[in-house]
Amino acid sequence: MDVIRVLVADSSPVYKKMFTSAVADVDKSTSVTCVDDGSEAAEMIVRMCPDIVIVDAEIQKTGLLELLKLIVNNAPKTFILVTSRPSSTSAKVFMEALSAGASDSMTKPIYDSYNENLKTVKNKMSDIIGALRVHSSIKRVDPSAVAEKAKKSQTRVFRPQIILIAASTGGPRALETIIPALRPDLPVPVLIIQHMPPHFIETLAQRLSSKSMIRVKVAEDGEFISGGTVYLAPGGVHMRLNADNELFLDDSPPINGVRPAADALFESVADDFTGSRVLAVILTGMGQDSQRGLIKLKDKKECFCIAQSEKTCVVYGMPRAAVEGGMADNIVDLDRMVREIESFNYI
Repeated sequence: MDVIRVLVADSSPVYKKMFTSAVADVDKSTSVTCVDDGSEAAEMIVRMCPDIVIVDAEIQKTGLLELLKLIVNNAPKTFILVTSRPSSTSAKVFMEALSAGASDSMTKPIYDSYNENLKTVKNKMSDIIGALRVHSSIKRVDPSAVAEKAKKSQTRVFRPQIILIAASTGGPRALETIIPALRPDLPVPVLIIQHMPPHFIETLAQRLSSKSMIRVKVAEDGEFISGGTVYLAPGGVHMRLNADNELFLDDSPPINGVRPAADALFESVADDFTGSRVLAVILTGMGQDSQRGLIKLKDKKECFCIAQSEKTCVVYGMPRAAVEGGMADNIVDLDRMVREIESFNYI
């Protein structure tokens, strides 16, 4: 990927300027086009097939959901960042957008200082562009080799006592594919780390709960985990498991730049979980969170790891780290993930 093509769809001259400046500062090899409304954006999407689309949630003429549908149909590999000014409904809007095909979301910074706002936007764009650059240059691992490894390990004999799921960018949509399809009598607890702000996690949990037969909730400090329940780590704190199989939350420093971090949970399960058999599922996301925890799980427990396939990831970062590190026991497309999870014997 030589030139990254970026389309900014926003009626605000200030934010168009801000995103344009941020992108140019982060990566000189970019082509930035700005439009004022959804109708113009739709035309440009078909014409230029951008690598990144930054679209305001309140875009006019062609609305957000219609625009997302157009992008998914015409430029399915495009990274879509939906932005919105802070409001009481922004979390709900973002969840709807992520379910409709958006890759990520961002609350527009509204600090008094323009430079502070620019810094926030620049950090976000640095993450996105960096992930795209890494994705285009990574060494490919043959999924068939991993699949053969899974066959030889007689995976179905493995009997998980707990399921750990790690996800970041693209995770909400992946979770909406997986969690509602899980059977309600799944006899083991499911613990999820999704990198999102606190109020977003509440909205995500409510959305998943409304679509699922299995119980879904935001984890509480001191809560005893039980089968048939999905626990989402709250935003802004690490979630760990103690020797009494109770969850505990702490606000210790971020790990891998995130909090909650999958590494924090995975390492605590390796150290203190009273069971011995762990099923780890690594979904789409930037970075390498979960890699360190997987190493410890593999060392101290019987751990079978499933990584989401590259072709079904929004960002092939966290699963790539598991695969290239030799810790993935199988690579599975998103639409087959539930079948894979439920194919094991439990307890």
